[in-house]
Order: sequence, then C-alpha cells, then structure tokens
Amino acid sequence: MMPTALEYSHNDSSSIEYAFGLQILPTLLEFVNSITLLYRGVQALKEGIEHVATSGHHSHSSSTEFETYAHTSHGHNQDAVLGLLSVALAMFVTVYSAARFANHHSLWEACSQRRQDIGSRLQNVLLNPYNAASLFAGAWMAAMLVLAPSKEESAIEPISCILVAAVMAYVSGPTCVHLGRVLLHGTTRTSGEDARAALWQIARLPGVVDCSRRHVWSRAHDKHSIALRVLASPTACDGKALQRHIAGILGSSGLSDWTVEIRAS
Repeated sequence: MMPTALEYSHNDSSSIEYAFGLQILPTLLEFVNSITLLYRGVQALKEGIEHVATSGHHSHSSSTEFETYAHTSHGHNQDAVLGLLSVALAMFVTVYSAARFANHHSLWEACSQRRQDIGSRLQNVLLNPYNAASLFAGAWMAAMLVLAPSKEESAIEPISCILVAAVMAYVSGPTCVHLGRVLLHGTTRTSGEDARAALWQIARLPGVVDCSRRHVWSRAHDKHSIALRVLASPTACDGKALQRHIAGILGSSGLSDWTVEIRAS
C-alpha cells in the first residue's frame, strides 16, 4: 500500500530536502518484505523437514510457529469454525485490496521486471503472484482445517510447510534480487538496452562528436536516470536545437530524468 499512498499524497516528487522525493522508501520497504518472505520460507522448509524426520516420534518441543491448527486444537473438525472465518476474512481483504487499491502491483512489476498494465480489477487479483499466492495459501489452509485429522500425525502438515516454502521462494526470490540491484543503483537489462539505444541515436545526431561519458543508474523501482556529457561541433549545429533533440530521444527511451552537459569539442 505504501507506493499507492505516496502516489496519492504526491510525496514522490522532489524537494530541497529529498532530491528524489520519497520514491526510495517503497523500494526499501518492498525489499524488506521480500527478505522477510524468504526468511519465513526457510523457516517453513525447516519445519517441514523436521516433521518428516521425526515422523512417528513424540516431540516435546515448544516451537509451534508453523504448527497447523490440526495439531494445536482439540476436537478439530468440530471447533474449526473460528479458523475458517479468520481465513475467509483474510482472503476477502486480499481480494478487496488487490481489486480496489491495486495492492502489491509494484511488487508484481518488480518480480516480472516489466511493466504490468492492469486491464481489469480481477487481473491484479488472479495474475499477480503475490495475491494469487495469498489466496492459494488461504484455500489450502481452509481445506486443511476441514480435512486434517486432529488426534494423529498427518502427512498434510509437513507437505504444507514445504509447499509454503516453495511458494515463498518463487514469489519473493526474483523480487528480492531485482530490488537489491535497484538499491545498489544498478539497472535492469531492459533499462540498459533502452539507454544504449538512446545513446546510439544521440551519437548520430548532426553536430555530435562524442557522447561516451555517461552514467545510468536506478534511483527507485522503475525510475532510471542518466547523466550524459555530449561533445558537439560549435559550427555544425545550434546548441539549443541539439538540446531539444537529445531531450526528445531521452524522453521517449523510458528514462525518468536526465542531466545533459553539452560541450564544444
């Protein structure tokens, strides 16, 4: 919700205090969210493997972090109504926030490393891997609340832990790598190719002698900047006209902002 809130509050624009606005804040929070999911996935995998390894042995461990409701309740099939209501409420909130506020849409773009246009509200609900994974986990948990036995060990629990770990790694792994590159001011393959194509066009403008001094970096998710020094012949082209041509090329290349220094060769 943070990227949407910043968009509505217009706090993503630059200011004297924050040269790039608060655009780095949602990127940082999304990265922390992805790291947390990976960490929880490792815990879930550990729990599943431990349950498989200790199957048939009684354990008095007090760790019940990933224990299912089936192992922590009495009369499971009769008293699981509260759990089912909680799962149903969580799934409703997921669907509503995804359809109404485009929740996790920026994470979807970070995971796929390309812009994802929302054609309909259901597209962000069903095709967004974050929302789809949440709904799948809710449906799995509801089925387990109904079907898992309460007074005996079941293979459903370790399978659930391992499945949750796989889903967490699939959803958060690419996002974590991509946002880590963003925080290191790296660029994606697409933005790098767009920048190279723009520089190729600039180098072939009339009057341009050289434009090899350039720096391209990512200052936030889907926000790329370039600093460019252009050497131009003072007699071949008007400086203002050349600046307009360069701005038009960079503006159509997908770069968010740019700084261009034009020097006479």
